[in-house]
Amino acid sequence: MDQANARTAFRYQPRLWATLLHLLLLGLVYALFAGRKPGFFRSEAVIALVPDFYTHVSNFSLSFMLYAGAGFAALLGEVPMRRLAWIGLAFVLANVGYELFLPLLNTRDPVDAVYGVAGTLLAFGWLWVIHR
Repeated sequence: MDQANARTAFRYQPRLWATLLHLLLLGLVYALFAGRKPGFFRSEAVIALVPDFYTHVSNFSLSFMLYAGAGFAALLGEVPMRRLAWIGLAFVLANVGYELFLPLLNTRDPVDAVYGVAGTLLAFGWLWVIHR
């Protein structure tokens, strides 16, 4: 591919601030995920506010990182927001269905479902901001 085509490979190009903030958000959410184990990323302030936070944060983090990461790539590929919304709904249903009705390798935990839904909704909100 020559340089002229390389510059216009994507018709939709997010602004630099959106790309950098996207990477920062993914890093912050990964830091929350890493806080499940004692160490550098675990925040005592968070534990003081929400004692069970780190027992449920994996659902939030995985939902956010998967949906926002894949959604960002989909936006670059010109996937319509309507389709991304349907994919987000599938994430929500998967979280709720797995946590409430499919106790495979897991115990039923409605709080985990809430965290997963929250991660998906925040990721959708972020994708909406990037798209606008």
